[in-house]
Amino acid sequence: MSKLPAARRAGSVQFARAASAIALAALPILISTPAVAAETASTILKKMAGIYAGAKSYQATIKTIQNGKTQQGKPFTISQTEHVAYQSPNRFHKSVKLTGTGAAVAGPAAAQLAMRQGEIYSDGKTATMYVPARKIYQKQAVPATVLIAQLVDLLRLVPGAQRPGLTLLPTTGSSQGREAFVIELKPIQPKGLNTADMKKFSDGVKKFKQFPRFLVDKKNYNLLEYSIQTTDGGAVVDLQSQVFGGSIASSAFDFIPPAGAKEFKGTPPGQPGATPGGPGSVPGAPGGAPGVPPSSGPGGAAGPGGKPK
Repeated sequence: MSKLPAARRAGSVQFARAASAIALAALPILISTPAVAAETASTILKKMAGIYAGAKSYQATIKTIQNGKTQQGKPFTISQTEHVAYQSPNRFHKSVKLTGTGAAVAGPAAAQLAMRQGEIYSDGKTATMYVPARKIYQKQAVPATVLIAQLVDLLRLVPGAQRPGLTLLPTTGSSQGREAFVIELKPIQPKGLNTADMKKFSDGVKKFKQFPRFLVDKKNYNLLEYSIQTTDGGAVVDLQSQVFGGSIASSAFDFIPPAGAKEFKGTPPGQPGATPGGPGSVPGAPGGAPGVPPSSGPGGAAGPGGKPK
């Protein structure tokens, strides 16, 4: 074996020492740099909740498409469009409009659909709910603080970060051209059920064609979409044109009675987006939980997040 000349051997030794010194110097940096924690369903939901809870102002258009069947087996579809404008701590305007097909616009259901439409305003002191179907409005005092989640029904469907059954799916979703995390909520059987109730729960879960899913923007953690599909029907809710922190004119929160409208001072006859014909509660939450048709979900209905009742 030939030997390297002394000069080359010295140079190789010096290079090796220099390389070792560089590697050793970099070691503390590598050791001290924390690994980036992997996202989980819980961490994503916590970040999302913080964004909505901390917003000083918020604007959005929310579109819901529901389809299902009545208890008599008659099909229907309902399309709902909401516009929300909010200014912290308690000024807001929300409008709700609906259209339907099939059983949703036949007979008494048509009147119920009309009663679910309307507007609610808060100027920071008084909340006013207006029901166009009856050309009446009602006023109530508004609390000192109103949360966005009280205005956006879909946010009340979002499960808590520690809710059992939450799963972050490995696939990447897409909504409105945005890449999104896909969080699925699978019903978990409660403890202590008797045999009969266990069977009801199992039968209910079998009715899901797709468990409730929440699509959360991968870049800004905004909630983009909710969807659910069962053998009885399904729904998709899209949160569009969301703006956080934008400027909103004060006049947007002022209610001006339409011509012919009268003030109603008894029990509210209905509330925009609420259970048909049911009394409304002001402020902040015109509307019941969206995303679940009247006869959909295990056992005939699905509660928040699609958990069978």
